[in-house]
Amino acid sequence: MVRMSVLRNYPVICDEKRLGLLQSISLDTAQKRVCALIVSCGMRGKRVVLPEDVLSVADGFILAKQAGKYKRRFEIPACRFARDTTGLLAGRVTDYAIDEKTLQIEAIEIIPGYLPSERRAFLWTYAYVRADERKLELTIPACLGSELIDSKEGTSCAYRR
Repeated sequence: MVRMSVLRNYPVICDEKRLGLLQSISLDTAQKRVCALIVSCGMRGKRVVLPEDVLSVADGFILAKQAGKYKRRFEIPACRFARDTTGLLAGRVTDYAIDEKTLQIEAIEIIPGYLPSERRAFLWTYAYVRADERKLELTIPACLGSELIDSKEGTSCAYRR
């Protein structure tokens, strides 16, 4: 897995030429997958690389077989907030973990808003659902007042140490 924030500004190589730098990633959080890679090509504008055209996400660069014209519809805003199952605001989404081979979203990183300051740390959650297409929010399985377990199998939440 690789963090989405780490992939930003990676060089994208297409047809043995440097296409540009990865500017952003459009995510479909309902389907838990990457929709498109938005590449900044400097003065030439932007290009779009679809997930099926990505050959490899290597250490320090991305290989693609082709890139398409940029259209605004490819940019999908990422979810900003996470709520627990009772509907209370659990925190703010800060990053996504993406599988390099399949380009599927494996986990989301949130900074909880309801924990005491001594326990406030970044939290990775592996189980979430998109609450509504119109709202930019995710629902996580943790409830206010329940303890989060350090395992993927438990409550599907884990603290980063």
